[in-house]
Amino acid sequence: MDEAEEDELFLQTLLPRNIVGVHNYCDAWCERCGFADRCVVNVSRPRDEVPLPSEDPLRGHLKERFDQVRTLAARRSTFSVEELLKNVDLDSRDLVETARAEARRERLRQHPVVREAHAYSDLARAWFEIETAAIRRHADALVTRAEVEDIDDLPSMSELARILDAIDIVRWDSYLIFVKLHRAIDGRGEDAEEGGWDDPIQNDYNGSAKLALTLIDRSEGAWRAIDQWFPSSGGARLLADQLAALRVATEREFPRARTFLRPGFDGLMTPD
Repeated sequence: MDEAEEDELFLQTLLPRNIVGVHNYCDAWCERCGFADRCVVNVSRPRDEVPLPSEDPLRGHLKERFDQVRTLAARRSTFSVEELLKNVDLDSRDLVETARAEARRERLRQHPVVREAHAYSDLARAWFEIETAAIRRHADALVTRAEVEDIDDLPSMSELARILDAIDIVRWDSYLIFVKLHRAIDGRGEDAEEGGWDDPIQNDYNGSAKLALTLIDRSEGAWRAIDQWFPSSGGARLLADQLAALRVATEREFPRARTFLRPGFDGLMTPD
C-alpha cells in the first residue's frame, strides 16, 4: 500500500460517511455529483485550491441569447420564467522494461477501441471549432424570432436548458471517454500479465469500461439533442452515431462491464 492509499484509509476512519472508492469510477464532475460530500477525494481537497470552472465562450453566448428568449417569452406568457424553468538514466534491466513498456503503449495505441475513442475525441473538438460561429448565429436568430413570433412557435424553456446541458455534457465527456477506455484496455492487459483479479466482474478494468459506457450513453443522447436544435450539416448526428458504434465495440470487448457495481452510483456503498 502506498502513502496515498494509506492517507485515504486514514481519512475513511475520520469520515465514516464517505463511500469507499466512489471517486474511482466517477466522471470527476464534482459540481453535479450527489455523492460529493461523501467522497474522500472531494472532501479532503483544500477549498481554496479548488479551481473555479472557467466560462466557456460559446456556452456563455448561448446562455445570454437563451436568457433573452426567456425574458421575451415571459412577457407574453401567463407563466413566469421561474415556473417554466422548473421543467427544465538506465541499466540494462531498466532498458528491457522500458522497451516492454513502449511495446505495450504501442499495442494500446493500435487497439481498435482506443483508436476509435481517440478519433471521437478529436472529431468532437473539431466540430466545435468548425460550428461555433454558426451556433452563435443560430442562437442570435432565435432571439430575433422571439421578438416577433408567437411563443408557441419557439423552443420551450426546458428545451433551451436541455441544449445548454447537452453542450456541457459532450464537452466534458469527449476526452474522458478516451481516457477511461484506454485505462480499461490497459488494465485488462496488465491483469492478464499479473494473474488476474479475484472477481471476474468487480475489477478495475470492468469499472473503467462501465464508466466509459455510461459516458457514451450520456453523450450520445446529448448529441442527438444538439442535432434537433441545430441540424446544420448533420455533424452532431454523425457524432452520436459514432458513439453508438463505439458502445457496441466496447460492450463486445467488456461483456461484463454493465454488471459492474460502481460504489455509490450503483448502490454499492462498501467494497466486497
